Amino acid sequence: MKKPTILRWAGSKARLIPDLSRLAPKKYSRYVEPFAGSACLYFALEPQIAILGDINAQVIDVYRAIRSDPNSVADALEEIPKTADAYYKLRAQDPSSLNLSQRAARLIFLMKACFNGVYRTNLRGEFNVPMGDRVYALPTRKHLIETHQLIQNAHLVSGDFRETLALSRPGDWVYMDPPYRKIDRYRGEYGYAGRFGESEMSLLIDTARELASRGISVTMSYAYDEAFVRSLSGWSVHLVSATRSVASKAEFRLKVPEVILTSYLS
Repeated sequence: MKKPTILRWAGSKARLIPDLSRLAPKKYSRYVEPFAGSACLYFALEPQIAILGDINAQVIDVYRAIRSDPNSVADALEEIPKTADAYYKLRAQDPSSLNLSQRAARLIFLMKACFNGVYRTNLRGEFNVPMGDRVYALPTRKHLIETHQLIQNAHLVSGDFRETLALSRPGDWVYMDPPYRKIDRYRGEYGYAGRFGESEMSLLIDTARELASRGISVTMSYAYDEAFVRSLSGWSVHLVSATRSVASKAEFRLKVPEVILTSYLS
């Protein structure tokens, strides 16, 4: 049975792993993912060398803590009662008052218990998602130790996509699953201080084209968007479908069109 990822994360492309695996380049030297989140594709493929980045420092702290001392993270998780009272106390706690293992356990628990695995903050940068209807299975000590072993060869970057992609070089494979464009009000999702809007997407697309021109294999997944596909003309287009995971009720989680673009023939 396949183990769940350490972090439960809204927008995860876990359901697209078979398609993404099939479309991976035949050869690459390093795996690079600048929007790591739950890093579900990384954990599914287990590449030998990787660069994982995320703008959300708390996400990177989870992986740093597990890489450093998985037993300490397991101990901290075991101390958290699986109750609503514990959830709201942890949510209100300032993560900077905790040590690295405690910060990791806090975020793991909050994401396993929050509504739909959504990471969202208020204008003060405080996590404000209400608790969901249950606490999903927390990673076991064995799972954390296995993750610790796997992530030893991953270079971890706490920063936006530009900082991670600046480390890529010819022969790498870059996989990007950017947040959807936000053109309305502030939402504070995924760890972005404001929103991931048109200017950020335009910069990301320009960067993707530049990477491909330097002999770097690039894969991008996104909700089907004609403008997005046109912006990467000349790339291979693969239409797939995935169940939308963020909805208030299960009956609204419908199959929605997704697109995977690759800069190479696959």
